[in-house]
Amino acid sequence: MFPIWQLFWLLVCYVLGSIPTGLLVAQRLKGIDLSRHGSGNTGAANAVRALGWSGGALVLALDMLKGVVAVGLAYLGGLMLPALILPVIKVVYGMAAIIGHNYSIFRGFRGGKGIATSFGVVLALSPRVAILAVLLWIAVVGLTRYSSVGSLAAAASLPILMIVYRESVVYILFGFAAAALAFYRHKDNIERLREGKELRIDDKILGGGSST
Repeated sequence: MFPIWQLFWLLVCYVLGSIPTGLLVAQRLKGIDLSRHGSGNTGAANAVRALGWSGGALVLALDMLKGVVAVGLAYLGGLMLPALILPVIKVVYGMAAIIGHNYSIFRGFRGGKGIATSFGVVLALSPRVAILAVLLWIAVVGLTRYSSVGSLAAAASLPILMIVYRESVVYILFGFAAAALAFYRHKDNIERLREGKELRIDDKILGGGSST
């Protein structure tokens, strides 16, 4: 039977993920509504355009932190459960935070792409996989200047890297789920890429769309 207290912790992780960090940072640093600037996305890529690299880095770090903290809460939520269940709880809590970021209760169930929060979860689950995925993101963005392309490449690498490093089946399944969700949330970006209308990470013009 699913323990009732797990619903409490799932709700906590969802609300944690729902915190609109990009909006809060933009309001604090420049007094602007990030959703009305650049691509309109509230993630780190658009924060770079509106706030500069330092502001974007802060949004990225805070969004990743949501994923790390959610996985950490599994140690509290799993205190009275068998140790074998802990990996499952970590993944479920992490997914709750990602879903919260993507469908924020504070923004009418709208949100970002979940990339930074997803990699925060991966960092807590398997640091070596997270590091390689981030390096891949950096390489792809460096070559293409498209945050969305880097995000999709890094997301696609997650299940592959989980398998290569022989992580648990639960983590591998998470890799597939996180990658699928990332591609779904980037469907508009993929269409804009096909049309040649996608914003590059360092573009300053209005319109288009990006990632995280």
